[in-house]
This record gives sequence, C-alpha cells and structure tokens, in this order.
Amino acid sequence: MHPIRALHALRDGVSDNSLRVAILVGLATVPFTVALSWDPIADDIVAGGSVSGAPLLLAGLFVGYYYSDRETESRRAGIWTGLVASIAAVLVFGANTVATIVSEPSQWAVVAVIGTPFVLALGVGLIVLFSMFTAQFADWVTTRLRRAHRAPDASDDGGLTVPNPRWRTILAAYVLATPPVLGSVFLEIPASGAGFVLSVLGLLVLVPLSVVALGALFADATAPRSSKTDWAPNALAYVGAPIGTYALVYAVAALRGSGHPDGYAIYAFIGVLWITAVVYLFNRHRYFDAGGSAVRQLG
Repeated sequence: MHPIRALHALRDGVSDNSLRVAILVGLATVPFTVALSWDPIADDIVAGGSVSGAPLLLAGLFVGYYYSDRETESRRAGIWTGLVASIAAVLVFGANTVATIVSEPSQWAVVAVIGTPFVLALGVGLIVLFSMFTAQFADWVTTRLRRAHRAPDASDDGGLTVPNPRWRTILAAYVLATPPVLGSVFLEIPASGAGFVLSVLGLLVLVPLSVVALGALFADATAPRSSKTDWAPNALAYVGAPIGTYALVYAVAALRGSGHPDGYAIYAFIGVLWITAVVYLFNRHRYFDAGGSAVRQLG
C-alpha cells in the first residue's frame, strides 16, 4: 500500500467511532504483553525477542464476540486490535536491540540495528494476522450459538432440516478410531517393535483427529434447524464437557506435581470427547437419521 494511502487509512480508522472498542482493547493488552515478555535478553539473540500471545488471544476473542452483532466486521476490528496491540512488540523488540547494542560486540550490535526493522515488521504482521483470525473465530462461534435453535430461513415447509452429514462422518470416524488406539496404549499391548510404532502413530493421528472431531461436534450441534425439529442440542454442554475435563485434569495433575500434566489431560480429553460423541451420535440418529419424511441438509 502507498504510504499516503496507509496514512489516510490510519487516520480514518482512528477517527471511526465504531472501532473505538477494538482500539481500546488493543491498548489494554500492551502493559500485560510487555510485562509477560520482559525477560533478559538471551546470549544468542541479537535482534527482536519473544512476545507473549496470551493477552492478544483474549483480546481477539473478546473483540470477535463484541463485534459479532454489529455493523463493523470482526475482521476489520481484529486487524485494528492487532495493530494497536503491536505497540508491545515495538517496545520489547526495541529493548532487546538496545540491550544487544550495549552488551554485545560491535559486529553483533550492527546486526541488531540492521535486523530489528525486518524482525519488527514480521512481528507486527504476525500479531495483526493472529488478532484478525482470533476475532473471526470468536465471531463465527458466537454467530453459530446465536442461531443454533432458529429456523434456517423464513419459509418453513414442514420438512426436517438436519446438519450436513460430513460432520457426522468425522464424529463416527473418531468414535471408531479411539478404542483401539487407547486400548493398545493402556493395555500395553505393543511393548516393543512394530506394535509400539503403530501405537505411537495412532496417537499422532488421534490427537489432531480429536480436535477436528470437537469442531465437527460444535458445527453439527449449532447447525440451523427447522421449527419442526424436536431436538435442540446444547452445544455448550457437548463441547464444554471435554474441554472442562481437560482443564480440570491438567490443574489437578499440576497441583499434585505430576511430571506430565498435559499428558493426563489429553487422555482425559480424548476419553470424555469419545463418550460425548457417542451420546451425540445416538441422539442425532434418533431424531434425524431415523425419522423425517422430508429432509433438508444444511452445513
């Protein structure tokens, strides 16, 4: 973008009242990001540094939720939140550069001075993209929850509207894949050799599949349904059960001094998600797949 146009866009954004909340939220993240990222410079770092993403994650989620029912797009609001929040990156990267210039030999100081603008531009760009995608994700989730029990359109012909079958397929694949993988791990069937390799590969597939299955469960539970539908699943309960179990098990394992609290939490998450998926698929089959003379499918 031309510098003059960029300045005009910056001026218009700052003067736009609809973006005031997004800008204020971005400003609010700056002190927290700086505080969480203000570590002593490492011996092998000559430019840049690391910036904590926790405040920006929370900010993006809030902005996406706030702008989900407003005229201003959550994408635009997320971009502005990221732009303002990137002030923290400027401060952290600048402090690392100054520390390098003061403490390192002259050749490294020159590298730091030359490299900092490029590292800073990359960091700001990543922050803006992260904030934008986080806000859009929160907007999508909020919108799906808001329309979960509404008719898909104004005309209701009495047919039964069901979610897209691809979500059911993903959940069914997860339900079928989980027992053999977890069984081989807990029963210690593969003690060594090829069985151990297959068990590890199974976990490597099952863990990302569980994340995809959780998303499929949410998308299916929040798909629009006609007024003739007798079953309106509680998406927060179905999705919240495995997530809440993960957080609870992780906290308990960490408080008890477990060496790998994340491992226990992941196994608990997979197990509870499996139970949840089985219950959901049973109810889905009962109300949708096994009944209804006229069926419409929506994603």
